[in-house]
Amino acid sequence: MRSRKNARKTGAEKAAQLLMVMGEQGAASVLKLLRNDEVQKIGAEMTYMGEMSTDEVNLVLSSFLEQCSTDDSISIEAGRYTKDVLIQALGAEAAERVLEKITLGGNTRGLDSLKWMEPQLIAGIIENEHPQIQAIVISYLGAELSGEVLTYLPENSVVEICIRMAEMEPIDPAALEELNSSLEKQVEGVVSKQSSEMGGAKNVANIFNTLEKNFEESIISKILENNIETAMRIQEEMFVFDDLKKIPDKDFQLVLREVATDILVLALKGADKGLEEKVLRNMSTRAAEIFSEDMESLGPVKVTEVETAQKEILVATKQLADSDKIVLSVDSGAMIG
Repeated sequence: MRSRKNARKTGAEKAAQLLMVMGEQGAASVLKLLRNDEVQKIGAEMTYMGEMSTDEVNLVLSSFLEQCSTDDSISIEAGRYTKDVLIQALGAEAAERVLEKITLGGNTRGLDSLKWMEPQLIAGIIENEHPQIQAIVISYLGAELSGEVLTYLPENSVVEICIRMAEMEPIDPAALEELNSSLEKQVEGVVSKQSSEMGGAKNVANIFNTLEKNFEESIISKILENNIETAMRIQEEMFVFDDLKKIPDKDFQLVLREVATDILVLALKGADKGLEEKVLRNMSTRAAEIFSEDMESLGPVKVTEVETAQKEILVATKQLADSDKIVLSVDSGAMIG
């Protein structure tokens, strides 16, 4: 177990302490609302956290723990607890992936540790690198974090990076190790020697699906100006909110179980009527009646709120596809998953 009693605690460590005393269900509910990189950082702190004294807990919980005795301590089997919480929050398969990253996180250097950093910091690290290096690094981060990093880079650079990613061939492991070495002075991480499948139109499409709509449309339009063929391949791989209509009803019901009703109501504001009908068709009669009433009573909302809700549903849908629980398809026949 590691301890930082004498060090200034990070936000992730404070959050981990809070979750450790909330109980598994409460902690899982909170983790569901966080980004994957945030879950990894907090999960790492929870995994390696030692016992917390009442005084330490009070620094985080303040008035919530006033009833605790000063001499008491909260002792939890952190590793088992963290795994149980992550399984409840993310599902067994996704939890295993996060735990795998957490296990590696304490001893990593270079490229891999970028996944543990804030997107703005990653952008600062690579902003002066060659565009091909930037493309490789961003391809390595995963769709959600990659999308956040791109928002901190100049738009013209983003266009070139996306084109390079879409056209990228598999990377030689030796080249990745060389890149890892060049980054080692700035970051911590280790590159798996078997890593080679990076980039490609699907990778870029997955990143675009995480971006704010106006930014995504601006980038794709500029890629069209530079390279029509590449832009078309990216667009063919993209899965957008309206594509939810194409999911078979049986799979769509799994999606509905993953989404809170208030988020679904907000996401459907101004959406295609066909999608609203699909939602109602896949609910029980009583649930459909309540949902329709909620839709009718919803007043004016900001476009950004609707887009955020839609993105949350797309993320949940993509997670189901990644775990092979559903299969997504677009008109072109390209499979997203």
